[in-house]
Amino acid sequence: MADRICAACGASNPPTATFCRVCDAYIDWVGSTQAEPEAAPRPPQAPVGEEPSTARTDPRAEVPVATVETTDVVVAPGEPGTTNLHLKNASQIVDGLVVQPAAPPSWLVMTQEDAHLMPGESRSVAVTFATRPGALVVAQQLALELLVRSSVDVSKFTPVTVTVTVPRLGPPPTLTPRPALVHLEDETEGGFTLSFDNRAANFPRRYRMSVHDPEDVVRTWFVPPVVDVPAGETIDIGVRFTAPAPDAGRETTRLLTLSGTGEDIPVSATLTLTQRTAAPPPRVPVVVRLEPSHLRSVEGRTVDFEVLVDNRASHVAAAVALTGRDPQRLVALSFAEAQLVVLPGTVASVRAQARTAPPPAGTAESRPFTVVANDGTSEVEGAGVLEVSSRPAPITTARLQVAPATLATQRRRGAFQVYVDNRAGAETLQVQLSGADEFGRARLTFVPPTMAVPPGQVGTARLMVDSRPPPAGTTLSRRLQITASDGRAAVAGEAVLAQSAPDRRPLAKRWLVVIGAILAIVGALLPWLGQVIDPEGVVAAATSEVGAADGSYAVTATAASTLLVLVLALLMLLGLTGSNGRGIRVAALLMVLVAIPAGIFGTPATGLVLVLLGAVLGFIGGVLARSGAAR
Repeated sequence: MADRICAACGASNPPTATFCRVCDAYIDWVGSTQAEPEAAPRPPQAPVGEEPSTARTDPRAEVPVATVETTDVVVAPGEPGTTNLHLKNASQIVDGLVVQPAAPPSWLVMTQEDAHLMPGESRSVAVTFATRPGALVVAQQLALELLVRSSVDVSKFTPVTVTVTVPRLGPPPTLTPRPALVHLEDETEGGFTLSFDNRAANFPRRYRMSVHDPEDVVRTWFVPPVVDVPAGETIDIGVRFTAPAPDAGRETTRLLTLSGTGEDIPVSATLTLTQRTAAPPPRVPVVVRLEPSHLRSVEGRTVDFEVLVDNRASHVAAAVALTGRDPQRLVALSFAEAQLVVLPGTVASVRAQARTAPPPAGTAESRPFTVVANDGTSEVEGAGVLEVSSRPAPITTARLQVAPATLATQRRRGAFQVYVDNRAGAETLQVQLSGADEFGRARLTFVPPTMAVPPGQVGTARLMVDSRPPPAGTTLSRRLQITASDGRAAVAGEAVLAQSAPDRRPLAKRWLVVIGAILAIVGALLPWLGQVIDPEGVVAAATSEVGAADGSYAVTATAASTLLVLVLALLMLLGLTGSNGRGIRVAALLMVLVAIPAGIFGTPATGLVLVLLGAVLGFIGGVLARSGAAR
């Protein structure tokens, strides 16, 4: 069975108990619970575990009478404190008086002697105050209100007050530096942690810290300088210090005493500080560097650069003087600071300039030089190279172009555009234009003949070429050589002039042959215009001797010649299909041979003239055809 908990005082009782072993309250009256009691409520609240509506009341109970014999109680861990309460049961019934703290702290445990009183009985009851085992109770003094109440009627109670004092207990805190040995290597500053252990005391401490060393040369800073150490706790603070370094190559040990003074016993601890300084390194000369070390100058312009004097490898300052050397005596050097002091472990930068004369136009040269740093005992050099160049003459970067590259024309004159390209040049280009053809017969004219082309631009001139055309029906190509010269050098370009002459002989041949054939035909037919021709009579006349005798023979001859001329005229026209005109010429000659006898025998003069003119024109056409074939 579980223990029975008294609802009046909260004490634990055996399962068979009727009266509380602490307050003698009748457990069955006041009730019990299996749980830990809460803090006793202040009147008029009901006892723990009961609702106000069900709290026990007894009209026969009276408010108990209580007085405190000793109001001051001292309580320490392991050392309970006791005071006596004079209690009186003012009721007419047997009542167990219960003493309970109104608002007890969590660390307090209170017990009382039996207070089960008869009606009207008085008794002195001892009340004991103790600390809970294992609990840290901070030194303090508090006014504790006690409620003396009836166990029969919980609404009947009497408050009394006692003063509970927890005295200061515990040794001074311990100081522990971490680490206990501090070693500095080539350093003058350091730090460590200082721990305060106050876990054995139940009250806080405050200390003002200080440090002492036999030489009184160590300077310290505490963070914070005044330390508050809570009760039953440990805290850490940081300590920074400086100490002078020993001589180079020496070691020293100092014993530091860390002290804390406060209201009670001072505390202290010791720390060992060792310092060692390395031996001075051997003297190291400065190092000289040029940035950049490869300089470039155009047209001899001044070039800026930096001289870096590196003294990081030395432990002493270096006073140096800067000068320049040039084996070719072509480079002049100047420095913003010729004399300077370089601190140890640093790099000094000095602005410098290099100047030199430009080389010939369009060339470049490399000119070495050195910067010398003299520190009084030694000289250190930094090498550099100045690469100087001169811009080339504009004519060397110019380009000449002639458009069109080939000009085909049937005329005597042709026009070109000449472009002088100075886009790659850096200066204005002054040039004189000239040119000639490969045969030396053409005349070239430039408009304008001279020009000034600014840098980055293209100049334009017009070229007129006057050249005699070739024979008719032929083509002649002339290669033109164009140059642009600045008096020292020149750029050239080429173009081709292709001239052709039209051949009009084939056309004249056709017209002459056609017109000659037409004239011959008209002249042959002219005698017969307006006459009626009897073919049978013509034939008979031609075969009869009688006809010949009376003049009919002339008519027959005229008709025969007319027919031959017509045939020869057609042969002339057919001769146009030939390539050499021979058929045309033969037909024309035969036409003349036929026309002459016809005129003798009476052919009209007009018709004879037309036939002869047509034969002449046809013959000329045949001759033109032969000339064209020969070509």
